[in-house]
Amino acid sequence: MQSSKHVASGVAAFLIWGFFAIPLRALSDYSAGQILYFRILLSLAILIVVVAGFRRKQVGEALQLLNSFSKRKRWLVILLTLGGGLLLTINWLTFIYIVNNINIKTASFSYLICPVITAVLGSLLLNESLTQRKWVAVGLCALSCVLIGLGSALELGYSFLTAITYALYLISQRRNQGFDRMITLAIQVAFSLLVLSAMLPYLLTEVPFTTDFYLIIFIVAAGFTVLPLFLNLFALNKVDAATIGIIMYINPLLNFTIAVTVFDEKLSLIQIIGYSTILLALILFNYSSLSRLFQPSAVKN
Repeated sequence: MQSSKHVASGVAAFLIWGFFAIPLRALSDYSAGQILYFRILLSLAILIVVVAGFRRKQVGEALQLLNSFSKRKRWLVILLTLGGGLLLTINWLTFIYIVNNINIKTASFSYLICPVITAVLGSLLLNESLTQRKWVAVGLCALSCVLIGLGSALELGYSFLTAITYALYLISQRRNQGFDRMITLAIQVAFSLLVLSAMLPYLLTEVPFTTDFYLIIFIVAAGFTVLPLFLNLFALNKVDAATIGIIMYINPLLNFTIAVTVFDEKLSLIQIIGYSTILLALILFNYSSLSRLFQPSAVKN
């Protein structure tokens, strides 16, 4: 049974992520590689403190579970975990680049289409069934991508890269069950830092020395990475996937609103039609979940 505090926790997580573009834009003088490297570094430091302080029992349980697997399954878990870290690295890097070098509405579009792409990949890779209504919504989503692409193929390309990397991350982690999610995330962030460190000469042309940079990076790591992840994990303990699937749209819709109202990003007529089409597709795609969500018994104290 879902509780109001767990639903509120999920809403809070996606509300926080919805405002993520604001601190990122405050770092627009720095490259995406610089921002990502220090975000990962500080996030890992925070996660190590969290895991060491609050997840030590779960670490032991995770090691026991891993050792109980066959050699083949053990390697599959390791590959899925590290592969997830690589996908997160690409996703975070492209998202930061889009926000600071292209525009925020493109970043928003990425996460509007992401759940639909995830569902299609789930159907193709995990044999998850889709209703006829959802396939119609997928078609409308594809149409919206064509319309957005007519305005700018570059924007559509970055949107698709961001969306598909996160969709693949979600699909890979569905196969990687049974482990504490915070521990898994800490391993993935550590692997991400290892990958980025190997690419350091290409990512960091110079090391930032301003106090403002590290202050904002700390806010990004603590307030826009670790905190919402905690809230989201707490919500997932009691909130079903359908409800999470609905409230996650708070993030891109807030991003889009901030793009237009705060940063005065303009929309062409073709983009307006494209975004309207994707909204129609999302309503159609989530119709059953929306119906259940707004039933009086959907959330109980």
